[in-house]
Amino acid sequence: MMSIAERATAAYRLLQQHSMHPLILPRTAADIARTAGRLAALLGIDPAHVQPNRNWNHLSLPFVPLTLHASDPDDPEQVYTFSYRDPLYEDEPFLLLGPCPICHAAVPLAEIRSLADLGAFLTLPDNGTLPAGYPDEFDQDRAHTTTCPYREGDH
Repeated sequence: MMSIAERATAAYRLLQQHSMHPLILPRTAADIARTAGRLAALLGIDPAHVQPNRNWNHLSLPFVPLTLHASDPDDPEQVYTFSYRDPLYEDEPFLLLGPCPICHAAVPLAEIRSLADLGAFLTLPDNGTLPAGYPDEFDQDRAHTTTCPYREGDH
């Protein structure tokens, strides 16, 4: 368990780490660090366990969602991937990314506003049972293959 001072220091180090990247404006670095810190707080983990996608050349918030990878402190091999549309709005949910049940593309599978939301998704039976509903972003995601029946319209 981390103290408040340790969490605050970790959040500051995360901001510094992003601020030093030559392709990121300081304001964008602050947005990324704040969003990573929010996800870490939601999951109850050290911010050092939340890493943004390093593909900076394609990162243009808010038009391209920010992708964050959260590793489990007890099992670093277990990584959860989240998407976040716009760091300026703190009331948006994180979207848990995972494989589409048909085309296996990485798409938004669940809205995550709390740790309980993640728990609800993770406790779904592992027998092919689908959740009661996917978020709107599920079928709107461009990652679905063109032949996937979940893909909505032409993208």
